[in-house]
Amino acid sequence: MGSGSVIWRLLPPAQGDPTTELAAGAAMLAGLKETNCPAIRWYAAGSRPALVIGSGQKLSDVDHTALRQQGVTLHRRSSGGTAVLFVPGLLMQDIALPLDHPLYHPDVSESYRWLGDVWQATLAQFGIHTSLIDIAAARADRQTLDPLIARACFGGQSPYEVLVAGRKLVGFAQIRRREGVLFQVGLYTHWPGRQLATLLAMNEAERTIFGERLADRVTDLVTVCESPPDIHQIAAAFAMVLRQRYEVSITAADWTEAEREAMIAAQARFAPLRLEG
Repeated sequence: MGSGSVIWRLLPPAQGDPTTELAAGAAMLAGLKETNCPAIRWYAAGSRPALVIGSGQKLSDVDHTALRQQGVTLHRRSSGGTAVLFVPGLLMQDIALPLDHPLYHPDVSESYRWLGDVWQATLAQFGIHTSLIDIAAARADRQTLDPLIARACFGGQSPYEVLVAGRKLVGFAQIRRREGVLFQVGLYTHWPGRQLATLLAMNEAERTIFGERLADRVTDLVTVCESPPDIHQIAAAFAMVLRQRYEVSITAADWTEAEREAMIAAQARFAPLRLEG
């Protein structure tokens, strides 16, 4: 990047429920049209559990009876991938970049490179030694991935996601619109693999296999760090890396009126889906 500090807006978190959080991401994208300024936001899942499926995932992948019995709401996000369980301990980050930003890349896979590098440097500050999966390895993993495991978003590996000893710690997704790109990042303090298995449509034998294989592919902060950082510590470390590498200055900002209107308008799109049966 060029000389001089580059301002990124730090937007406030919302309430923690998927409807509001997903709508906030849509509002960040819409806001780029007015501000043309990068924005970043940190948030964590609320106390009520929810299952969020990918834009193209089948409703038949989900056990609707189990969702109802456990009081778990079902939502569909705009980005691809498969199921993510919103429970306490899920830490999330949204970053919106305009199309003319130096960190924007036209290739979807390559566009994650800078983000993986910054996350790797961020986690290193807490003594967490990581590796990034390259594009070739991610494609090979996708070709051989068990369809059963692929029902969970953290079961697969995408380019430049952050791994610890071969197991995913930080997952990426993105949404591209004419206003810009929205990166969505997630990692778990505690990986809820057992609960996730109960919410997906599979028999008991498949659930056992699912749990065992996911345990070999996914990790969490409490496993890889003796004193796991909280979301505020991670956010501060991430900001420091951005400042050192890209001369980015993250400045607290409120939602614009246009962003607030976009957030309200988007909520219906991400409202809980009707459960079958």
